[in-house]
Amino acid sequence: MTGTCTPALCAAIGLAAAMGCVAHASEPWPDRQPLASDVTAFRAPAKPLPEDVEPEELAPEPAAPLSLKDALALALMRNPELATFSWEERASEARELQAGKIPNPDLDVRAYRLGIPRQSAEIDENRYRVILSQQFELGGKRRRRVDLAQTERYLAGWDYEAKRLEVATFVAARFVAVVGGQLRVESSRSYLEFFERMRERVARAVESGAMRSVESHQVTRRVGLARIEFQRAESELAASRFALAATWGNPSPRFTVAAGDLEPFSPIPPVETALDLAQQGPAIARWDAELERSRAELALAKSGRVPDLTVGAGVRWQEYAPDEDYLLDFEISLPLFDRKQGDIRAARYGIARAQAARIAAEAASAAEIAEFYYVLAEAAGRATTLRDEVLPAARGMFEAFQVGFETGAESLGDLLDARRDVARAEDSYIEALVDYHRALATVERIIGRNLNETD
Repeated sequence: MTGTCTPALCAAIGLAAAMGCVAHASEPWPDRQPLASDVTAFRAPAKPLPEDVEPEELAPEPAAPLSLKDALALALMRNPELATFSWEERASEARELQAGKIPNPDLDVRAYRLGIPRQSAEIDENRYRVILSQQFELGGKRRRRVDLAQTERYLAGWDYEAKRLEVATFVAARFVAVVGGQLRVESSRSYLEFFERMRERVARAVESGAMRSVESHQVTRRVGLARIEFQRAESELAASRFALAATWGNPSPRFTVAAGDLEPFSPIPPVETALDLAQQGPAIARWDAELERSRAELALAKSGRVPDLTVGAGVRWQEYAPDEDYLLDFEISLPLFDRKQGDIRAARYGIARAQAARIAAEAASAAEIAEFYYVLAEAAGRATTLRDEVLPAARGMFEAFQVGFETGAESLGDLLDARRDVARAEDSYIEALVDYHRALATVERIIGRNLNETD
């Protein structure tokens, strides 16, 4: 066999090598939504660590006061569910890379003897054949495949962004619950301490004969009830602390206190503004990306109707023969029966499904906004009334009863009832603030931004 390369063979080899070097463009990830965009979130590295290498340990949760931003930073970097979505992003990126690859060339090498019986006196001669072939994808299959992979990667980015907003909302709601629990414990402690002081005072008055023993029993009963409320508040706070720490995978909270303020709360824009923002939110954008993926899938299915061409070039020779035979091979399938009818129809159904799902997402977002917007508005109105009317009135009545009790003009029972009313008003106010911030967090998750920063 000679070492020369025929024009056909050289052209096939050169074309195969050139096609293997073709690169494809890559679209960016979806833009991060404004909500919690200033907090670093976990993004999987482009090159995962080997299985036998431990990942770098993150700094532990500080045993110190914890702000909302601190809680968001811990959760967005450590939340295991968010990490799974980030790894799926990377997997879709790898699938996009693979989609741009062309088929590998085939090398066919054959060696066989001539049909001469071995007992023959003639010398057995061997035949050899070498063919290098390359499949050429026609109909734009590779480009369509890359387009589909890019839309799937973009869709994975939206799924990650939706999970990031969901984690941020959970953290905000649970952080608010901790702050509200701290306020309830503080209010309950003050309530219990007041009754304990009154019990000591009444006990001294009963010993001196200034009060009846029945009043001692009355205040003792109030002390027991106040202690029950205090213990309940402490238990609810402990549960809220554990729930908050769980968002960043910590089984036991280390932070000492949640440093946050539930007031003052901002006025909310009209419901129409929230509804308009919801139609631009991540839930709708996610289905826009799904619709683009379905269209890319249809384009790929249509390109499958065009058969691929396989071109091969090679050489054949025989031992002891002076010349070689050069071969050129063309193969193409005939689309007589399979014209990708099922794939095309399935892709069309996928487009219809994505369109219907987008409409459903619009309706669901509007319904969710309407539900939580009015919860938000009701909580804001309730908190305002409690702050401006109920609490000042309850505290004023208590102070008046205190003065009256000191002068003997008011009874012990009325004073204790007045202090109970103050505690109830404080608890209702705290509950209204927590409800307000929880509903606000949900609305902001739907729209993907701060509701009070809509400009």
